[in-house]
Amino acid sequence: MTAAVMRLLTALSLFLLLALGVDDAMLRAQEPDPVDPPEVVEGEIPPGPPCRTCSRRGVKECSGHGRGLLELEQSPTTVQCSFAAECRKCGGALVVDCNRCEHELAEQAAAARRELAQEWLAARKARFDKMVDEPSEVGYLRTPHAELVFSLGPLTVGRSKMGTHELMHLYGQRIEDLRQRFVEVFELREDEFPPEPETPPEANDENTADPRLRIHMFAELKDQNAVAPQVTGIGTRGPSVKLMGTTLVWSMGHDKKLMRGDEDVWRSMVHNLSHLLMSGAEPVAWIGNRAHGWVDEGVAHWFEYHLVDERCANFCFEEVGVAPGSNWKNGEWKLGIRQIAEQGALMSFVDLMDKNSDQLDMIAHAHAFAWVDFLIATQGGRKFADFLQRLKKQEATRDAMQATFGFGPLQFDERFSTWVKETYPLQKGR
Repeated sequence: MTAAVMRLLTALSLFLLLALGVDDAMLRAQEPDPVDPPEVVEGEIPPGPPCRTCSRRGVKECSGHGRGLLELEQSPTTVQCSFAAECRKCGGALVVDCNRCEHELAEQAAAARRELAQEWLAARKARFDKMVDEPSEVGYLRTPHAELVFSLGPLTVGRSKMGTHELMHLYGQRIEDLRQRFVEVFELREDEFPPEPETPPEANDENTADPRLRIHMFAELKDQNAVAPQVTGIGTRGPSVKLMGTTLVWSMGHDKKLMRGDEDVWRSMVHNLSHLLMSGAEPVAWIGNRAHGWVDEGVAHWFEYHLVDERCANFCFEEVGVAPGSNWKNGEWKLGIRQIAEQGALMSFVDLMDKNSDQLDMIAHAHAFAWVDFLIATQGGRKFADFLQRLKKQEATRDAMQATFGFGPLQFDERFSTWVKETYPLQKGR
């Protein structure tokens, strides 16, 4: 779906919501200011006798979506949803015609929305139905920054048990929340990501930078093993496979031995998508195989810690020689780092700063997390983003640190150790 079609779709969706009486100020409060705001054409309510069905607006909310699900379809984070597009009543328009009165503009907008939804769904199914074992069990969701292929569920989230449809919207919201947090932490501008190509993600070659996140989350490992090689171009199979750089792809299968429930799946998503976002920001490059593994893994662990449960328990098994299920200090890495700092046994920054991601063991991962935590806390996210950009441009770590932070690798260990002793807990719960 092109950017132009996206703008048209947004305009039509806003018109339909306005036609249904949703307050315009509330819409503006829910959505960020667009760079190129679409023109929204508002039609006057035709004269005539009062209509209890639609208040003379010509359309009414579709009743075919189930309790609470229509609100998910109307969310600012939902651009398209396969469950909505498959609705027999509205076909993805989210509204149906009022059989008591007419409103030509509203009816035209609903028809256009329905046509776009059907076109999008047909393209999704044409690509993935032949790859998966049970196409009817796979849902599709488009958010402002991601395309999601999804068959997880049911899963218990908190105290609520969610089916595939509701769970897919939850993960779509989480993807958007993670991206927004990433932008806020590093104080990034939208023009520090590549512009979105006019062509669909699958139509671009490896030299076309595409900031859209292509996410595939499957309940069955057999679907993961069938899809992952085709969407990443990587022969590797396993519960988690990703492609970074110009094309941002993550595909996972729910291995219940590694990810027991929603929290573990969420943690894996945060960790892996942090890798994608970091590699996809300008200049586009993955630095985990360019002797900057501590940055690559440290940032992913940092978001995992801050967005999930203040623990670090995820490793990229396809990259790191760590046995599945293994961990260090039960994920309480701040506590563990503080304890070895008190023993004078912290690893030297100079010894690890030039290693790739696949050369880091568990304790090195913990140090990478703490080093990133130290730099963000003391230097700020924007400076860290500037440092990352310099590394992507292949500046030496020494030069990039000195230019950005005002000190180099030889001064790092003493500053870091002092900060850890002042900041990290010595005992659990403090």
